[in-house]
Amino acid sequence: MNGAPRDRRVERTRSALLNAFRALVLENRFELVSVGDVASRAHVGRSTLYEHFAGKDALLASSIAAPFAVLADVLRVGHDASKLVILLEHFWQNRPLARAIFLGPVRRKTVAVLVGLIEARLRADGLARRGALILPTRLASVQLAEMLLAPVIAWLLGESRCTSAALAASLHRVAGAALQALKSGAERRGVPRAS
Repeated sequence: MNGAPRDRRVERTRSALLNAFRALVLENRFELVSVGDVASRAHVGRSTLYEHFAGKDALLASSIAAPFAVLADVLRVGHDASKLVILLEHFWQNRPLARAIFLGPVRRKTVAVLVGLIEARLRADGLARRGALILPTRLASVQLAEMLLAPVIAWLLGESRCTSAALAASLHRVAGAALQALKSGAERRGVPRAS
């Protein structure tokens, strides 16, 4: 019972820091935003920020982890396709923020978050075993992350138009096909390979 008020304070502080970070990234390029700027905007000290986040990259990773988890889940059997449509609509409604985190030098950092989430899913699904995939798990995760992000980014930049539902359906089909193509022969047939 005594921990509940502290948990709410911690959550409020984390939320204030993440909101300040997002607002600053909309106003400036990621590389121009400092930890001090985020702390100041959130009305906390730098030491308080560091109690919650290791730095600016950790703020970025935390701010995109939940949405990117939905994107990574498209690789899993039985994922909720409606969540992907909702995520794409969220990205569309927040295009300026999406552009700020998907383009330029920060893109490498955002891709790394998605790669980590995909790698975790491959491990959880038993596909990180030696010989389960034709590529090392990390390289397969990079390939899958780029395959998922590239059309989303092009769509957000207005290179081509379609509905969020059409894009979600395409991502689902392509992700399934790509994952199947990355599996070794035995995995494709449903026979687990011995390590």
